[in-house]
Amino acid sequence: MLEHVVVVTDSLTVDGGSAKVALSSAIALAESGLQVTVFAAAGQASPELAACANLRIVCTEQGDALSSRNRLAGAVRGLWNRRARSRMTALLATLDPARTVVHVHSWTKALSASVVASAVRAKFPVVLTLHEYFTACPTGCLYLHRDRAVCTIAPMSLACVTKDCDSRSYAFKLYRVVRQMIARSFGCIPSGIAEYITVSRFSRRILEPLLPARRRMHAVDNPVDAVREPRAHAEASDTFVFVGRLSAEKGGLLLAEAARLAGVRVVFIGDGAEREAVLAVNPQAQFTGWLDRAGVTAHLRAARCVVVPSLWYETLGLVVLEAAALGVPAIVPNGTAARDLVVPGKTGLAFERGNALDLAAQLRALADASLTERLSRNAYDAFWSKPPTMAAHVDELLSTYAGVLGTVAPGARIARAS
Repeated sequence: MLEHVVVVTDSLTVDGGSAKVALSSAIALAESGLQVTVFAAAGQASPELAACANLRIVCTEQGDALSSRNRLAGAVRGLWNRRARSRMTALLATLDPARTVVHVHSWTKALSASVVASAVRAKFPVVLTLHEYFTACPTGCLYLHRDRAVCTIAPMSLACVTKDCDSRSYAFKLYRVVRQMIARSFGCIPSGIAEYITVSRFSRRILEPLLPARRRMHAVDNPVDAVREPRAHAEASDTFVFVGRLSAEKGGLLLAEAARLAGVRVVFIGDGAEREAVLAVNPQAQFTGWLDRAGVTAHLRAARCVVVPSLWYETLGLVVLEAAALGVPAIVPNGTAARDLVVPGKTGLAFERGNALDLAAQLRALADASLTERLSRNAYDAFWSKPPTMAAHVDELLSTYAGVLGTVAPGARIARAS
């Protein structure tokens, strides 16, 4: 019988999609009646997390490894975090492996693979959610930043190791290669893990051939924190919106060029290294910087369409779902995970990945108010016909955990909070 879940995440602060899912699901699991421990190395817990009954926090209080003042010590810790492993070993010594699941969400920024090795060697069942591609790829994205193209090289092969593809430098790529070698050998990633959660059909197709033959894949939809309100009138807006980091693989430059060619208004929510380059390509583009959830939602509600111009695979494309919950359609590239979330011509539009002319054509197509309204209504109805709520997410997690432990369906064993 499942009694305890150890949620492993680099940070206690929501600094990305994986941390958001890890921390929000940890609270929901605790509210379902389970005992939950959140194990992290950095960040500060929100009041909601800190006050949650049935939930305790173990934090090594180290911060991101590569943000350390002592860069050499931080780099070594990023390869193998001894303190984190010691704390994880001590925690697991108090728990029963027959009644506990260790659920790993992230480990590359601060915890290192040492915490996974601790759980595997103590014979605890480990479940890893594939929020990105780090389990296979040393850079985590299967993307060639220098070539601005998807990577098809076998991960960790000689061709991979010698390829200058990192967003920072080849020296940093080699550091990541060493981290991956340590994770593969001493860290038991992926060889020691038999259970994986995928967040989209697309990312599963990409990752499944790259994982050990003896593994099981579980589909668990990421939750979307949305409240049903009247549909946004997307057809009344003239603004196209981008949400995310302004980095090469996210395709901000592509959208800037396409918006200029199409003569449409575009707003970039977020920031990053390519901000000035985006502005140079499209001087009319507007930038909001990073916004809180309420600010992002307000901009999405006021948009005609959200655009995901990604050049890399992505693993989901959560903003497409967040927009659909409001009744805002999306334009997404073929050959990415976001494409799974859109039915072209019904709930949004699709374009050839990396093709600015094709993207511009789709932007111009939405000058048709009747088409925009139809897409808006369909996206809204499709989302709310089966919304990916936190309750549904927890049910899928509990079913997965039960299968991992080889127990009966968890509903008979766990008292749910009403």
